[in-house]
Amino acid sequence: MTKTITPVSFFFGANSRKEYTSLFSSAYDNKADGMHYILKGGPGTGKSTLMKKLAVELEKKGYFVERGYCSADPNSLDIVIAPEINFSILDGTAPHTFDATYPGVTECIINLGEAWDKKYLNEYKTAIMNLADENKRLHKKASEYILVTSKLQLEAMKLCDKITDREKVRNYAERLCKREIPTRKGAERGNLNRRFLSAVTPDGVVLQYDTIVALSEKIITIEDDFSVCTPAIMDYIAEYALENGYDIYACYCPIFPTAKIEHIIIPELKLCFFTENSSHKSLLGDEKVVHATRFLNKEALKGIKERLKFNKKTQQEMLSEAVKKISVAKGIHDRLEDYYIRATDFSVIEEITENLMKEIF
Repeated sequence: MTKTITPVSFFFGANSRKEYTSLFSSAYDNKADGMHYILKGGPGTGKSTLMKKLAVELEKKGYFVERGYCSADPNSLDIVIAPEINFSILDGTAPHTFDATYPGVTECIINLGEAWDKKYLNEYKTAIMNLADENKRLHKKASEYILVTSKLQLEAMKLCDKITDREKVRNYAERLCKREIPTRKGAERGNLNRRFLSAVTPDGVVLQYDTIVALSEKIITIEDDFSVCTPAIMDYIAEYALENGYDIYACYCPIFPTAKIEHIIIPELKLCFFTENSSHKSLLGDEKVVHATRFLNKEALKGIKERLKFNKKTQQEMLSEAVKKISVAKGIHDRLEDYYIRATDFSVIEEITENLMKEIF
Protein backbone atom coordinates (compact mmCIF):
# COMPACT_ATOMS: atom_id res chain seq x y z
CA MET A 1 0.00 0.00 0.00
CA THR A 2 1.06 3.61 -0.55
CA LYS A 3 2.97 5.50 2.14
CA THR A 4 1.31 8.55 3.64
CA ILE A 5 2.01 10.95 6.48
CA THR A 6 -1.69 11.34 7.19
CA PRO A 7 -3.07 8.78 9.67
CA VAL A 8 -5.07 6.01 8.02
CA SER A 9 -7.85 4.55 10.14
CA PHE A 10 -10.49 1.87 9.71
CA PHE A 11 -12.71 -0.31 11.86
CA PHE A 12 -11.98 -4.05 11.94
CA GLY A 13 -15.06 -4.97 13.94
CA ALA A 14 -18.64 -3.74 14.02
CA ASN A 15 -22.04 -4.36 15.53
CA SER A 16 -24.03 -5.81 12.64
CA ARG A 17 -27.26 -7.68 11.90
CA LYS A 18 -25.38 -10.82 13.02
CA GLU A 19 -24.27 -9.37 16.36
CA TYR A 20 -20.52 -8.59 16.42
CA THR A 21 -18.57 -9.14 13.20
CA SER A 22 -14.75 -9.09 13.14
CA LEU A 23 -12.40 -8.81 10.16
CA PHE A 24 -9.32 -9.85 12.15
CA SER A 25 -9.01 -13.16 10.30
CA SER A 26 -8.33 -11.30 7.04
CA ALA A 27 -6.13 -8.58 8.56
CA TYR A 28 -2.80 -10.29 7.93
CA ASP A 29 -1.09 -13.25 6.29
CA ASN A 30 0.16 -15.60 9.03
CA LYS A 31 1.91 -17.92 6.54
CA ALA A 32 4.19 -15.25 5.06
CA ASP A 33 7.33 -13.84 6.68
CA GLY A 34 6.37 -11.37 9.39
CA MET A 35 5.26 -11.23 12.99
CA HIS A 36 1.90 -10.70 14.65
CA TYR A 37 1.26 -10.06 18.32
CA ILE A 38 -2.04 -10.95 19.96
CA LEU A 39 -2.74 -9.14 23.22
CA LYS A 40 -4.74 -10.87 25.93
CA GLY A 41 -6.08 -9.04 28.98
CA GLY A 42 -9.18 -7.43 30.41
CA PRO A 43 -10.49 -3.90 29.83
CA GLY A 44 -8.30 -1.05 31.05
CA THR A 45 -5.05 -3.03 31.11
CA GLY A 46 -3.25 -0.86 28.56
CA LYS A 47 -3.77 -2.76 25.29
CA SER A 48 -4.82 0.32 23.33
CA THR A 49 -2.06 2.48 24.86
CA LEU A 50 0.56 -0.12 23.93
CA MET A 51 -0.72 -0.25 20.34
CA LYS A 52 -0.75 3.55 20.05
CA LYS A 53 2.92 3.70 21.12
CA LEU A 54 3.86 1.05 18.56
CA ALA A 55 1.98 2.84 15.78
CA VAL A 56 3.91 6.04 16.44
CA GLU A 57 7.27 4.20 16.48
CA LEU A 58 6.47 2.42 13.21
CA GLU A 59 5.58 5.73 11.55
CA LYS A 60 8.79 7.32 12.85
CA LYS A 61 10.68 4.59 11.02
CA GLY A 62 8.87 5.45 7.80
CA TYR A 63 6.39 2.58 7.62
CA PHE A 64 2.85 2.95 6.37
CA VAL A 65 0.53 2.23 9.30
CA GLU A 66 -3.15 1.36 9.52
CA ARG A 67 -4.98 1.92 12.79
CA GLY A 68 -8.13 -0.06 13.47
CA TYR A 69 -10.39 1.60 16.03
CA CYS A 70 -12.95 -0.03 18.32
CA SER A 71 -16.59 0.44 17.30
CA ALA A 72 -17.64 0.24 20.97
CA ASP A 73 -15.18 3.03 21.82
CA PRO A 74 -13.86 4.98 18.78
CA ASN A 75 -11.02 6.44 20.87
CA SER A 76 -9.59 2.99 21.60
CA LEU A 77 -7.49 0.87 19.23
CA ASP A 78 -8.27 -2.73 18.32
CA ILE A 79 -5.40 -3.32 15.89
CA VAL A 80 -2.33 -1.74 14.29
CA ILE A 81 -0.96 -2.99 10.96
CA ALA A 82 2.24 -2.26 9.05
CA PRO A 83 1.53 -4.17 5.80
CA GLU A 84 4.92 -3.45 4.19
CA ILE A 85 6.62 -5.71 6.75
CA ASN A 86 3.59 -7.95 7.39
CA PHE A 87 3.42 -6.79 11.00
CA SER A 88 0.40 -6.42 13.24
CA ILE A 89 -0.56 -6.15 16.88
CA LEU A 90 -4.15 -6.65 17.95
CA ASP A 91 -6.55 -7.03 20.84
CA GLY A 92 -7.44 -10.72 20.96
CA THR A 93 -9.98 -10.49 23.80
CA ALA A 94 -13.79 -10.56 23.57
CA PRO A 95 -15.83 -9.59 21.63
CA HIS A 96 -13.23 -10.03 18.86
CA THR A 97 -11.79 -13.16 20.46
CA PHE A 98 -8.77 -14.12 18.38
CA ASP A 99 -6.04 -16.72 18.82
CA ALA A 100 -2.81 -17.71 17.12
CA THR A 101 -2.85 -20.37 14.42
CA TYR A 102 0.96 -20.66 14.39
CA PRO A 103 1.96 -19.60 17.92
CA GLY A 104 5.63 -18.79 18.33
CA VAL A 105 6.21 -19.03 14.58
CA THR A 106 4.53 -16.03 12.98
CA GLU A 107 2.19 -15.21 15.87
CA CYS A 108 2.93 -14.46 19.50
CA ILE A 109 0.48 -14.19 22.40
CA ILE A 110 1.19 -11.52 25.00
CA ASN A 111 -0.59 -11.96 28.32
CA LEU A 112 -1.15 -8.61 30.05
CA GLY A 113 -3.04 -10.48 32.77
CA GLU A 114 0.36 -11.10 34.37
CA ALA A 115 0.04 -7.59 35.82
CA TRP A 116 -3.24 -8.28 37.65
CA ASP A 117 -3.82 -8.47 41.37
CA LYS A 118 -6.03 -11.56 41.14
CA LYS A 119 -6.93 -11.39 44.82
CA TYR A 120 -8.43 -7.92 44.26
CA LEU A 121 -10.38 -9.07 41.16
CA ASN A 122 -11.73 -12.09 43.04
CA GLU A 123 -12.88 -9.81 45.87
CA TYR A 124 -15.12 -7.96 43.40
CA LYS A 125 -15.94 -10.91 41.14
CA THR A 126 -19.74 -10.59 41.50
CA ALA A 127 -19.75 -6.92 40.47
CA ILE A 128 -17.32 -7.60 37.60
CA MET A 129 -19.35 -10.54 36.31
CA ASN A 130 -22.61 -8.56 36.49
CA LEU A 131 -21.12 -5.62 34.58
CA ALA A 132 -19.61 -7.93 31.93
CA ASP A 133 -22.94 -9.73 31.45
CA GLU A 134 -24.86 -6.43 31.23
CA ASN A 135 -22.40 -5.05 28.68
CA LYS A 136 -22.85 -8.17 26.54
CA ARG A 137 -26.66 -7.98 26.85
CA LEU A 138 -26.75 -4.35 25.72
CA HIS A 139 -24.61 -5.07 22.65
CA LYS A 140 -26.86 -8.00 21.79
CA LYS A 141 -29.88 -5.70 22.06
CA ALA A 142 -28.19 -3.16 19.81
CA SER A 143 -27.66 -5.88 17.20
CA GLU A 144 -31.37 -6.72 17.37
CA TYR A 145 -32.20 -3.13 16.42
CA ILE A 146 -29.61 -3.27 13.65
CA LEU A 147 -31.22 -6.50 12.40
CA VAL A 148 -34.58 -4.70 12.10
CA THR A 149 -32.79 -1.87 10.27
CA SER A 150 -31.32 -4.38 7.82
CA LYS A 151 -34.71 -5.98 7.15
CA LEU A 152 -36.25 -2.60 6.37
CA GLN A 153 -33.33 -1.83 4.08
CA LEU A 154 -33.75 -5.15 2.30
CA GLU A 155 -37.43 -4.41 1.76
CA ALA A 156 -36.55 -1.03 0.23
CA MET A 157 -33.94 -2.67 -1.99
CA LYS A 158 -36.49 -5.21 -3.25
CA LEU A 159 -39.04 -2.50 -3.99
CA CYS A 160 -36.48 -0.48 -5.92
CA ASP A 161 -35.05 -3.49 -7.70
CA LYS A 162 -38.36 -3.98 -9.55
CA ILE A 163 -38.15 -0.51 -11.08
CA THR A 164 -34.37 -0.40 -11.72
CA ASP A 165 -32.85 -0.63 -15.19
CA ARG A 166 -30.13 -3.18 -14.41
CA GLU A 167 -28.61 -3.00 -17.89
CA LYS A 168 -28.22 0.75 -17.47
CA VAL A 169 -26.52 0.20 -14.10
CA ARG A 170 -24.07 -2.31 -15.57
CA ASN A 171 -23.30 -0.07 -18.55
CA TYR A 172 -22.59 2.82 -16.19
CA ALA A 173 -20.26 0.67 -14.06
CA GLU A 174 -18.44 -0.53 -17.17
CA ARG A 175 -17.96 3.01 -18.54
CA LEU A 176 -16.88 4.25 -15.12
CA CYS A 177 -14.20 1.58 -14.77
CA LYS A 178 -12.85 2.06 -18.27
CA ARG A 179 -12.62 5.81 -17.66
CA GLU A 180 -11.07 5.76 -14.18
CA ILE A 181 -9.07 2.52 -13.90
CA PRO A 182 -6.27 1.98 -16.45
CA THR A 183 -6.21 -1.55 -17.84
CA ARG A 184 -3.08 -3.66 -17.37
CA LYS A 185 -3.01 -6.77 -19.53
CA GLY A 186 -1.44 -9.81 -17.95
CA ALA A 187 -1.25 -8.19 -14.52
CA GLU A 188 -1.14 -10.41 -11.47
CA ARG A 189 -4.44 -10.21 -9.59
CA GLY A 190 -4.47 -7.49 -6.93
CA ASN A 191 -5.07 -7.96 -3.20
CA LEU A 192 -8.50 -7.45 -1.65
CA ASN A 193 -8.26 -5.81 1.77
CA ARG A 194 -11.58 -6.04 3.63
CA ARG A 195 -12.29 -3.18 6.01
CA PHE A 196 -15.07 -1.14 7.60
CA LEU A 197 -14.78 2.59 6.89
CA SER A 198 -17.75 3.25 9.15
CA ALA A 199 -19.35 1.68 12.22
CA VAL A 200 -22.33 2.09 14.54
CA THR A 201 -20.72 3.51 17.70
CA PRO A 202 -21.75 5.19 20.98
CA ASP A 203 -21.39 8.48 19.06
CA GLY A 204 -23.67 7.41 16.21
CA VAL A 205 -22.53 6.23 12.80
CA VAL A 206 -18.86 7.26 12.58
CA LEU A 207 -17.04 7.31 9.23
CA GLN A 208 -13.27 7.71 8.93
CA TYR A 209 -13.23 10.62 6.47
CA ASP A 210 -9.52 11.30 7.13
CA THR A 211 -8.68 7.96 5.54
CA ILE A 212 -10.36 8.99 2.30
CA VAL A 213 -8.40 12.26 2.31
CA ALA A 214 -5.14 10.43 3.10
CA LEU A 215 -5.45 7.84 0.35
CA SER A 216 -7.42 9.65 -2.36
CA GLU A 217 -7.05 12.68 -4.58
CA LYS A 218 -10.18 11.93 -6.57
CA ILE A 219 -13.54 10.89 -5.12
CA ILE A 220 -16.45 9.60 -7.18
CA THR A 221 -19.67 9.73 -5.17
CA ILE A 222 -22.93 7.91 -5.83
CA GLU A 223 -25.87 9.04 -3.71
CA ASP A 224 -27.98 5.95 -3.04
CA ASP A 225 -30.16 6.10 0.06
CA PHE A 226 -31.98 2.86 -0.76
CA SER A 227 -29.00 0.79 -1.99
CA VAL A 228 -30.60 0.61 -5.41
CA CYS A 229 -27.50 0.29 -7.54
CA THR A 230 -24.30 0.89 -5.56
CA PRO A 231 -23.90 -2.75 -4.38
CA ALA A 232 -23.80 -3.93 -8.00
CA ILE A 233 -21.60 -1.03 -9.11
CA MET A 234 -19.12 -1.54 -6.25
CA ASP A 235 -18.93 -5.29 -6.93
CA TYR A 236 -18.15 -4.56 -10.59
CA ILE A 237 -15.49 -1.96 -9.68
CA ALA A 238 -13.84 -4.28 -7.16
CA GLU A 239 -13.55 -7.17 -9.63
CA TYR A 240 -12.37 -4.87 -12.46
CA ALA A 241 -9.65 -3.30 -10.30
CA LEU A 242 -8.44 -6.64 -8.91
CA GLU A 243 -8.32 -8.23 -12.38
CA ASN A 244 -6.12 -5.34 -13.53
CA GLY A 245 -3.66 -5.90 -10.71
CA TYR A 246 -4.64 -3.14 -8.28
CA ASP A 247 -4.69 -3.63 -4.52
CA ILE A 248 -7.92 -2.26 -3.11
CA TYR A 249 -9.62 -1.49 0.17
CA ALA A 250 -13.16 -2.85 -0.07
CA CYS A 251 -15.05 -1.15 2.75
CA TYR A 252 -18.16 -3.12 3.67
CA CYS A 253 -21.40 -1.83 5.16
CA PRO A 254 -21.30 -2.65 8.90
CA ILE A 255 -24.98 -3.64 8.78
CA PHE A 256 -24.32 -6.14 5.94
CA PRO A 257 -20.69 -6.98 6.82
CA THR A 258 -20.12 -9.78 4.32
CA ALA A 259 -22.47 -8.90 1.49
CA LYS A 260 -22.39 -5.20 0.66
CA ILE A 261 -19.40 -3.08 -0.33
CA GLU A 262 -20.12 0.61 0.32
CA HIS A 263 -16.80 2.22 -0.57
CA ILE A 264 -13.69 1.27 -2.54
CA ILE A 265 -10.27 2.91 -2.26
CA ILE A 266 -7.51 2.23 -4.79
CA PRO A 267 -4.37 3.77 -3.20
CA GLU A 268 -2.17 3.33 -6.28
CA LEU A 269 -4.57 5.47 -8.31
CA LYS A 270 -5.38 7.77 -5.35
CA LEU A 271 -9.00 7.06 -6.17
CA CYS A 272 -12.09 6.52 -4.00
CA PHE A 273 -15.55 5.35 -5.00
CA PHE A 274 -17.91 6.52 -2.25
CA THR A 275 -21.53 5.71 -1.40
CA GLU A 276 -23.46 8.64 0.04
CA ASN A 277 -26.60 7.95 2.09
CA SER A 278 -28.40 9.31 5.15
CA SER A 279 -25.72 7.85 7.45
CA HIS A 280 -22.67 9.37 5.76
CA LYS A 281 -22.51 12.38 3.47
CA SER A 282 -20.06 12.95 0.65
CA LEU A 283 -17.04 15.24 0.94
CA LEU A 284 -18.07 16.70 -2.40
CA GLY A 285 -20.77 19.20 -3.34
CA ASP A 286 -24.06 17.97 -4.82
CA GLU A 287 -23.02 19.04 -8.30
CA LYS A 288 -20.34 16.31 -8.32
CA VAL A 289 -22.57 13.50 -7.08
CA VAL A 290 -24.22 10.83 -9.25
CA HIS A 291 -27.78 10.19 -8.05
CA ALA A 292 -29.01 6.59 -8.13
CA THR A 293 -32.51 7.68 -9.12
CA ARG A 294 -31.22 8.13 -12.68
CA PHE A 295 -31.37 4.32 -12.98
CA LEU A 296 -35.01 4.10 -11.80
CA ASN A 297 -38.30 4.33 -13.65
CA LYS A 298 -39.45 7.77 -12.51
CA GLU A 299 -43.17 7.07 -12.85
CA ALA A 300 -42.96 3.78 -10.97
CA LEU A 301 -40.91 5.51 -8.26
CA LYS A 302 -43.84 7.82 -7.47
CA GLY A 303 -45.94 4.77 -6.56
CA ILE A 304 -43.54 3.53 -3.86
CA LYS A 305 -42.18 6.88 -2.66
CA GLU A 306 -44.30 7.03 0.51
CA ARG A 307 -43.36 3.49 1.49
CA LEU A 308 -39.67 4.27 0.95
CA LYS A 309 -39.95 7.40 3.10
CA PHE A 310 -41.60 5.40 5.90
CA ASN A 311 -38.90 2.74 5.65
CA LYS A 312 -36.14 5.32 5.77
CA LYS A 313 -37.61 7.07 8.82
CA THR A 314 -38.09 3.76 10.67
CA GLN A 315 -34.54 2.65 9.81
CA GLN A 316 -33.16 5.86 11.31
CA GLU A 317 -35.24 5.32 14.47
CA MET A 318 -34.00 1.73 14.85
CA LEU A 319 -30.42 2.82 14.27
CA SER A 320 -30.86 5.54 16.87
CA GLU A 321 -32.04 2.95 19.40
CA ALA A 322 -29.01 0.79 18.62
CA VAL A 323 -26.72 3.77 19.25
CA LYS A 324 -28.41 4.39 22.62
CA LYS A 325 -27.79 0.79 23.69
CA ILE A 326 -24.14 0.93 22.60
CA SER A 327 -23.72 4.23 24.43
CA VAL A 328 -25.10 2.75 27.69
CA ALA A 329 -22.85 -0.29 27.15
CA LYS A 330 -19.87 2.05 26.87
CA GLY A 331 -20.72 3.45 30.32
CA ILE A 332 -20.92 -0.09 31.72
CA HIS A 333 -17.59 -0.93 30.10
CA ASP A 334 -15.99 2.15 31.68
CA ARG A 335 -17.12 0.96 35.11
CA LEU A 336 -15.69 -2.47 34.33
CA GLU A 337 -12.40 -0.84 33.33
CA ASP A 338 -12.19 0.88 36.72
CA TYR A 339 -11.94 -2.49 38.50
CA TYR A 340 -9.19 -3.73 36.17
CA ILE A 341 -7.25 -0.47 36.33
CA ARG A 342 -7.17 -0.68 40.12
CA ALA A 343 -6.09 -4.33 39.87
CA THR A 344 -3.27 -3.73 37.37
CA ASP A 345 0.36 -3.08 38.19
CA PHE A 346 1.24 -0.76 35.32
CA SER A 347 4.96 -1.03 36.00
CA VAL A 348 4.61 -4.63 34.75
CA ILE A 349 2.76 -3.38 31.66
CA GLU A 350 5.56 -0.85 31.04
CA GLU A 351 8.15 -3.61 31.29
CA ILE A 352 6.19 -5.78 28.82
CA THR A 353 5.92 -2.80 26.46
CA GLU A 354 9.66 -2.03 26.66
CA ASN A 355 10.61 -5.65 26.01
CA LEU A 356 8.21 -5.81 23.10
CA MET A 357 9.66 -2.62 21.60
CA LYS A 358 13.18 -4.09 21.82
CA GLU A 359 12.04 -7.32 20.19
CA ILE A 360 10.31 -5.56 17.32
CA PHE A 361 12.81 -2.79 16.61
